[in-house]
Amino acid sequence: MGKSGSHRRKHRQQSHHQSHAEATINQVLEGNQLIPTGEADWIDTEEEFLALCDELGDSGIFSYDTEFIGEDSYYAHTCLVQVATTQRVALIDPFIINNLSPLYALIADPQITTLLHSGSQDLEPVARLYGKPPAAIFDTQLAAGFVGYPWPISLTKLISSILQHDVGGHFTFSQWDARPLSNRQRFYAADDVRYLIALHDHLNIKLNELERTSWAEEEFTKYTSMEAYEFNLFNIVKRICKNKSPRKKEIQRIQTVAALRETIAIDLDLPTRAVIPNECVLALAKKPVETVDQLASMKGFPRNMANRFGKKILQAVLDATSIEAMQLRKPQPIEKEAETRQELDGIWSLFGAWCVGKQLSTGLVTNRPTFTDWFLALREGKPLVESPLAVGWRGEAVQEFANMLSGNGEISFSYNKTLHTKSSTT
Repeated sequence: MGKSGSHRRKHRQQSHHQSHAEATINQVLEGNQLIPTGEADWIDTEEEFLALCDELGDSGIFSYDTEFIGEDSYYAHTCLVQVATTQRVALIDPFIINNLSPLYALIADPQITTLLHSGSQDLEPVARLYGKPPAAIFDTQLAAGFVGYPWPISLTKLISSILQHDVGGHFTFSQWDARPLSNRQRFYAADDVRYLIALHDHLNIKLNELERTSWAEEEFTKYTSMEAYEFNLFNIVKRICKNKSPRKKEIQRIQTVAALRETIAIDLDLPTRAVIPNECVLALAKKPVETVDQLASMKGFPRNMANRFGKKILQAVLDATSIEAMQLRKPQPIEKEAETRQELDGIWSLFGAWCVGKQLSTGLVTNRPTFTDWFLALREGKPLVESPLAVGWRGEAVQEFANMLSGNGEISFSYNKTLHTKSSTT
């Protein structure tokens, strides 16, 4: 059930005790037929589990969430699985129910809708252990971003806003591998799925009213491919580099060291940061060392990893020159000009206001770097056809704004308790 000596484990224990000391249990919202009000059922026998899966399948739609601990292993350990229909909430003990394939089969069934709130980590075990990707997914956090709520929004805040109900203080950094779980843990876990069907009903209506159901469905497909749950070196390299702009040879070194780190982490069943922290990967790429002793002496570098895998790590640095460097975004020189920076600040703020007026979360649509590249290209009359803002629902969503920038449309704002945006073509 996990190791006990790590700093993160100690932090989890402290958070667990503090949450229990401070938390109160609020009453379940009554009077909504989509919200089950009974105490969550504890499922720890095969017979109960299979009967529950039959019930979930017959319902055609159910809520799903998991509680896991990931600080001591490569793949997070699932410690609890929560599901709900309009009739009941159930908590499944995966330490007893070792084979969750019957449940995963339902999540991979395109005829059964699985509801969750920000669930990429919850869905990863389905693809990895069942061998098939999730199918009909509805993410309430994503859906909320399409109908006027900020993205990302917490489940607690979404319940409060839509259902006008306070579920009380929540905590996720808890000792979910403890047995027995406390009443507070069980109640918190149950609330993570209890309200999702009611939220889904409200969000579905809003999506239809705004004619954005197809947009949401397109965004949900990011959960439905096996590739979404596989190691992605490009994303790892971007995460290591953050907002920095490494030179070509540094990027090559980051690529080879990060790839080796992944292999070691999988073999040892350790999180990648326990093998080589991101800061050390970046430092090694900028200023390579020549010996294992030098590697072990690097600030923050795990000495045991340097002694055990130092030769392989140093060889990976040397091999970096033989691979093609990834193309990461670099700020354009024009972005450093004072007038251009002022213009970019203004147009980004205007875009944010426009999104709010359209009941669309700016953060869900794009980020500042992507928007900057898209805007600068559009300003020069050379639209980026491969930009995320040029394809799919995002391309459709920003077309009115693009028309305004190109001189083919106008945008007006009005305010009556909320911000409204109107667009017209010229």
